[in-house]
Amino acid sequence: MEFRIAVIGLGYVGLPLAVAFGKKFPTLGYDINHDRIKNLKHGNDTTLETTAEEIAEAAQLSFTINASELSYRP
Repeated sequence: MEFRIAVIGLGYVGLPLAVAFGKKFPTLGYDINHDRIKNLKHGNDTTLETTAEEIAEAAQLSFTINASELSYRP
């Protein structure tokens, strides 16, 4: 069985949750804020909820602003 976890909203709860899941499972972090996604893709959390090292450790985590990527396609 293949699956991917999606975390919608990468704020003070969503981002740490996505990082934790992304350390063990394929995880997609979604947010509508383009600048937020751009920063997170570069390992920068401007809200200081996580560190660059924690984001890097979440090797199975990816970020998107594109809602169509939330669709499940096996």
